[in-house]
Amino acid sequence: MLLKALTFDIIGTVFDAYDGLAQGVALLNARYGVSVNGAAFASGSLNGYSQGVAQVLSSGMWVPPDMILQTATRENLPIAQLGTKADAAVQDYFDLWHALPPWPDVAAGMAALHSRYTLAVLSNMSVTTQSALRAHASLPFDRLLSAETVQHYKPDHAVYQMAISSLGVDASEILMVAAHNFDLNAARAQGFRTAFVGRPAEFGPGGSPGNHPDPSLDFNATSLIDLAEQLGAWLVTPPDDCLPLRPDAVQVQNISGDWKIVDGNQQVLDFGRSQANAVRAKAIIEHYRFDRICFVGRPDPPMMYFTIGGEAPSGAMPGEDAIPFDLAGVVTQQVAGSWIVTDGASRMLDFGTSEAKAVHSVSMIKRYGFTHQCFVGRPNAPMMYFRK
Repeated sequence: MLLKALTFDIIGTVFDAYDGLAQGVALLNARYGVSVNGAAFASGSLNGYSQGVAQVLSSGMWVPPDMILQTATRENLPIAQLGTKADAAVQDYFDLWHALPPWPDVAAGMAALHSRYTLAVLSNMSVTTQSALRAHASLPFDRLLSAETVQHYKPDHAVYQMAISSLGVDASEILMVAAHNFDLNAARAQGFRTAFVGRPAEFGPGGSPGNHPDPSLDFNATSLIDLAEQLGAWLVTPPDDCLPLRPDAVQVQNISGDWKIVDGNQQVLDFGRSQANAVRAKAIIEHYRFDRICFVGRPDPPMMYFTIGGEAPSGAMPGEDAIPFDLAGVVTQQVAGSWIVTDGASRMLDFGTSEAKAVHSVSMIKRYGFTHQCFVGRPNAPMMYFRK
């Protein structure tokens, strides 16, 4: 049976709660004159939330999710030091839950998925918190489904049954998307199809998520972009920014002291004083028969790639400077204020403050199925190309 709707766990799966909480305390610390440790606050708040939910599940006595979060927040603040400002501080630190950052792959992955499916939150979080997070991250969720509606927390079967009823489709037409095995196993028991999305950094640099891919699930993905591709949903991206190239016509020329690759009157690549690198570049273009040179982020594009008949080049060329990467793991990530592209092991591209261009570049890498990043003239290589 075809899928019609995707339901998402959000804390840890869609939103990076640990980093959002850990990094959010700095401004509030300055406001209230305290020194709350970000890492300790994040870990303590997440543990307090988990313990609060566990107590409800074991006792059967309902406590609303926002009350659990506020209690966990209060327990991780220096209440005595805050004095008369304590209540206001608890509210402000609690509000960090309403402004958590999504993981870097979420925007592009959900845009692709939304082109084919109804997307719904299915979370233990309150509708108020879900609404705030959806608005904060501008994510295309069509429905917000909360455990508070039935006063039971996941993995109680009542939560999944509520989702089936609310969405008006068969359980087998719903795909539960989560980074947590307990959630997926419970959904599967109610007839849902299941998709695991790995979030190894969910609990910060020193944490261990304790969750793992499971071959018995319907899908195992490294990101929402990966899941979208497994489901056959095309990413929503700008078109290629390319110039035509004639592989039989390219020449190496010295123009005003700089060695360049030219195609007729078009200057294609500039290798400065290095004739050897220009000659090497010409040999590569001829070897692969490149007929387009393409860019992401012009002017001064951080990414350059070449295609042949609209397809990716493939196969190694002797002597090339090539770095293999994990295609499935390629994502955007914000590091020290810059949006980079990484496969988790290496920093492949840097787009500065432009998240959109970084997401675009990931889409192109995924679209063409590149697995190697290649250079001529490193460092500061004038020519970059990707291949399978």
